[in-house]
Amino acid sequence: MNEKYRLPVVALIALAVVAVVVVAIVGLGSLGSSATSAAPTPSPMLTPTATPAPTPTDPRSTPEGATRAFFEAYEKARKTDDPTLVEPYVTSKNSGAYLSVSAFLGGELGVNRASVTTVENLDNMTSSESGDTATVDFDFTEGGYDINPTSGVALESPTVLAPVHVTVTLKLVDGHWLVDSYVSHQ
Repeated sequence: MNEKYRLPVVALIALAVVAVVVVAIVGLGSLGSSATSAAPTPSPMLTPTATPAPTPTDPRSTPEGATRAFFEAYEKARKTDDPTLVEPYVTSKNSGAYLSVSAFLGGELGVNRASVTTVENLDNMTSSESGDTATVDFDFTEGGYDINPTSGVALESPTVLAPVHVTVTLKLVDGHWLVDSYVSHQ
């Protein structure tokens, strides 16, 4: 494959994986649900323990800050192919956001590649909150290049991708806004 098109192709594949994961999660989440079902009682093992309230400097204290922190962590994770770097910013390892990151990084690792991000802009950000759910919309521009994850040697020249519009859904969990899912719109 032409080196010039590798990053855009990997990004396109990642977007496709994200779309499949989001559709699967939404589809599975709606199975068996009904308007008359009672709210589930959390099991004792899942009952949250006391967590300090976020401080004004904690990026998770606002939906916008949590969104920026998630994408910054994702940027760092791309260099090492380590999805655990986004864990502090997602609702769970079963969330669409974590599964998307994990699938993309696993794909990169599978072809012995990692990425260095040189451009990451989240522009025109707007948000809305409704109870313990928030939505953040923004225009996302990213660029960079692939590297060999072992040696760190660049495998291509930096490329900046065309901007895409992104919608992020967050949940308020123990006083922190955490990313549950995100989707890119072309």
